[in-house]
Amino acid sequence: MSHIHIPDGIIPFYIWLPGYILTFVIIYYIIKSSNNEQIKRVLPFTGIAAALMLIGMSVPLIIIPVHISLAVLTGILIGPKMAFLVVFVVSMILAMFGHGGVTIVGLNTLVIGSEVFIGAMLFKALAKKNLVIGTCIATVIALIVSMSMMVGIIGTYAGFAAVLPHEVDDHANEELINEGDNEGAHLAEVIDEINYLALTGWIALIMIIVVGIGLETLITVLIIRYFYKVRPDLIETVHRFTM
Repeated sequence: MSHIHIPDGIIPFYIWLPGYILTFVIIYYIIKSSNNEQIKRVLPFTGIAAALMLIGMSVPLIIIPVHISLAVLTGILIGPKMAFLVVFVVSMILAMFGHGGVTIVGLNTLVIGSEVFIGAMLFKALAKKNLVIGTCIATVIALIVSMSMMVGIIGTYAGFAAVLPHEVDDHANEELINEGDNEGAHLAEVIDEINYLALTGWIALIMIIVVGIGLETLITVLIIRYFYKVRPDLIETVHRFTM
């Protein structure tokens, strides 16, 4: 659900470059540790997962400025390793269409990739006892962690006072816009996404959590339940357990 929309030239290199380095290290490890049998098993679903993520992350929800990424769902269905590769490809494609800059693809991959790994690991640990509850807990925790990472990254540059819940301050946003022209305007837009329109402070945060996380969790649960009814072998094989 979390995705940084900051264009190129705003985030300094000492913030986005480590994101790329860590992303490529993880990708290298995934390629080295994956075997051909694993790849062949989930490859048909990988393209479908990428297409669903592209659609979900391209269209913001009407009522709140967030996207449905379906990253946790992807991690559960095809495994966290292949899902992380999907996240990188999708983030790069979105950057080409102006959904965030190319320089922050690494950071976006890490943020959304955290949903993949955390969601898949928690699902594997909790879904054995109860599929629905395990999926809910895995999705909610993964989304909260990724949102915290996104706020942390933006706060590192823009200042945590600007992105943490607080009452609306139009004068502060005007100063941001005037201070750096286009750079300030882009930062103000990103901060506005976090401090949702007229709903600012803790009300905006609650809206995002209840509506955004709740909706993505519901979609993930429904699709996982459907897959477990028609293709239980897919989930059981990926996570190596039987429910």
